[in-house]
Amino acid sequence: MKSPRSQRGAVALVVALVLIIGMTMVVFYANRGMIFEQRASANQYRATRAFELAEAGLEWAVARLNDDLFINSACANPGVNGNPVTNTFRERYLAVSSGATASFVINTSNPPHAACSVDAAGVATCSCPASGTSPTLDAPTDGRFSVRFGPDPGGDPLAIEIVSYGCTNQGAPCDPGSTATPDATAVVRALYKVRSKFPSVPGAGLVAGSAATAGGNLNVVNLDVKSNGITINSGTTVELGSGTNVFTLPGTPPRASILDNDFALTALTRADVNGDLYFQSFFGETQAQYQNNPQTWIVTGGSCGSRVRCTSCSTAAGCGSAVSSAIDNGVVQFWAETPVQFGSGNLPAVGTLGTAARPISFAGSSGIELRSNITAYGLFFVATATATDNWDYNGSGTAKVYGSIVSRGDFVKGSGTLDVIYDANIFRAGESTGVLVRVPGSWRDKETSY
Repeated sequence: MKSPRSQRGAVALVVALVLIIGMTMVVFYANRGMIFEQRASANQYRATRAFELAEAGLEWAVARLNDDLFINSACANPGVNGNPVTNTFRERYLAVSSGATASFVINTSNPPHAACSVDAAGVATCSCPASGTSPTLDAPTDGRFSVRFGPDPGGDPLAIEIVSYGCTNQGAPCDPGSTATPDATAVVRALYKVRSKFPSVPGAGLVAGSAATAGGNLNVVNLDVKSNGITINSGTTVELGSGTNVFTLPGTPPRASILDNDFALTALTRADVNGDLYFQSFFGETQAQYQNNPQTWIVTGGSCGSRVRCTSCSTAAGCGSAVSSAIDNGVVQFWAETPVQFGSGNLPAVGTLGTAARPISFAGSSGIELRSNITAYGLFFVATATATDNWDYNGSGTAKVYGSIVSRGDFVKGSGTLDVIYDANIFRAGESTGVLVRVPGSWRDKETSY
């Protein structure tokens, strides 16, 4: 029989074992809770990342749609010397109908779409295939987004719906046809409406805020019924030289197509020194807003500074060459802070300034000269610093402008032959080529309809 002394500590051992077991259970359940929290946190991280990728896709798509540079299959502008292409992101995915009313035409049976993958450093690799072809992306582990386009459920012909899918890694719906399943996916969608490039169409082939004086050879043609065939519209007087001819609606006397001493134009030019009211009457925005428009390319004789869409040039002919190069890359909207001269040696590769389908919107605070035999399409506007400054036009050869020429002050036509043919279809093209802006209240984070 053991003595009481030899059995001392047995209770302490039992208590210690009970405490150890209890602590083990506490640690076990605490660890279980921590694992659950870790999994929940990881899921939340993946979901948030997928959502942010979907949001990034929506913003990326709008930026690309509002960029008029030509792109290749990698969604980049290759430059005129590097495998040039001839359509923009918008033209590739949102064709415009050729009917009487402008509208977007989207292939809803097999929606074309673009996609980008984003690596850990935030560098995007994008794919912009042609209609009906699926985008191809590398690096299956990279996050990605895919954007698709559809018509406005409400039926607006110049509004579209953008649907953007975000995925944390490779798999549907970001990679159509893939059998993989992403760790997390998200979707956002919104409606976008075009703000017309020419909200207020000029009502005549030649418009001058003050006087219009025609010397040399000038022919102005307007056979458009909606504009009443107005050929020349001026705030004060119109002086026609011996070589000036106007052609208007059949049965209308030529002189009756000239609208001079127009009080509305005079009031606009006198209303403010900066000329913003006059400018807004044609473009729907101030000169500063036009210059900051994401589609505007700045032409300056000084420094571009931090402006990306900008060219600095020292001579008028050099500026003409810079503008021609920009046109060859897809640009169609310009603001010139310095004189620009176009001649036979510095025209775009197509030999014309713009086309009927892609007209030019050219505004500036200095004169624009068309020399040699040139055909131009669009609206050419000179908004000088003060109402007393004039646009003194001089050219050589025969220049044809389909659209309108507008001067804030006087328009003085000097040498050369200038034909101005008013074409309402030129301004109709601006209905679908303006900036796309989000429709308020249209954002959704689900796939169901509005």
